[in-house]
Amino acid sequence: METTFPDRYFLLIVIILFIAGCGSKREYEFNPCPVYTEIVAIDSFYTTTEYISTGGADSLFCGEKSPFDSYSLIQFDSLPDDVDSLFLNLKSDSSGVELQFFSIEQEWFEDSLYKWEDIGWLIDTLTVLDSSFIDTADPVIKLDTSVVTALNQFGIAIHSGSFYSFASREQNEPKLTIYEGDTSYSISCLKDLYLIKNPFDSLQSDTMMVGRGLFIRSHLFIPTDPLPQETDNFARAGVILNLDDAILFNVIGFDVNGNQYSSTYYSDSNFIEIDFKSLFQAEYSEDYLHIMVGAHNGLEGIAVKTLNSPSLKMMWAEMD
Repeated sequence: METTFPDRYFLLIVIILFIAGCGSKREYEFNPCPVYTEIVAIDSFYTTTEYISTGGADSLFCGEKSPFDSYSLIQFDSLPDDVDSLFLNLKSDSSGVELQFFSIEQEWFEDSLYKWEDIGWLIDTLTVLDSSFIDTADPVIKLDTSVVTALNQFGIAIHSGSFYSFASREQNEPKLTIYEGDTSYSISCLKDLYLIKNPFDSLQSDTMMVGRGLFIRSHLFIPTDPLPQETDNFARAGVILNLDDAILFNVIGFDVNGNQYSSTYYSDSNFIEIDFKSLFQAEYSEDYLHIMVGAHNGLEGIAVKTLNSPSLKMMWAEMD
């Protein structure tokens, strides 16, 4: 249908008004809220150290790494009593250490928790069954056939005067290869774990440490008095922890309910900030907030780090 002149004229007016409206600016009243920043020193803290079950770790550790010491325990499927030769294959990037092999004297379980004092009844540390110097990655270690008896009972323990790590059966299992004449067999690993010495008291006051291999956690107590009333308006609420030097593992925060909070490590100035904003936005009725700081994965290494000068940095806006 043909469009009449009045219709076309009306359409033109609408288009002009639309373009003019898009090009104009509207004035809105805006009153920015003041943003406040406060830093609160945290002067109440301590460190706890607990043993953990290590049977589920991706790596095994043995030997001395100050201030720690450790043994690896391995048990394989049953072997023939009479073998011509015996080789242990480990997956490891480490080298340049001598490994010593000992017999395990009692039944043990991969999912159990063992302490350093259990070595006395668990491992015969007085008798070295065999030893081997490791000079390459992924070594294939020839063991004396006399080790077969220990392997067929409760397995073997590995130790070193240096520190050595290798893959567990969860990651890339240790394997045995045995030869009977011209025939060779591969023997699978049934269970493994590492046993570590705890060099610290179970509770150390006025000290902050985090570590792996053990549950080494810092407990901090933050008074609620300095916290602003309108906690929903937090833009930032982070606990800052200073370090003397670099840290080689990730650190996270926990609350008493086990919730985890992420951290950021600032390597250029050696401090960690843990983002507790969501925790501080929640309701709290106590005179203080109890938070914990520890390693992100306590099983994947043996290490400890001291933290210094904890503080809480808050930024919030006060709404009218």
